[in-house]
Amino acid sequence: TARVPEQLRGEHATLAMRISAHPDVVALCRAFGGPLVSTSANPAGAPPPRRRDELDRALLAGVAGVLAGDTGGLERPTPIRDA
Repeated sequence: TARVPEQLRGEHATLAMRISAHPDVVALCRAFGGPLVSTSANPAGAPPPRRRDELDRALLAGVAGVLAGDTGGLERPTPIRDA
């Protein structure tokens, strides 16, 4: 709805969520005290990076930090849930 801030939904009419059980992500959310908002780790249409050195340089220039850790060994990224 229009109640969802534009900076969260961008040009889209809906808000989508990625739900993760990855232990590092869970620990980060718990330490923060709530859910986190982030972008994908790859530009639209590009393959997802599996290691830090595969991250897009433009993306790295725009973030405060990258959580060190392993990707969990999944074949594909966790699914996005469209709310």
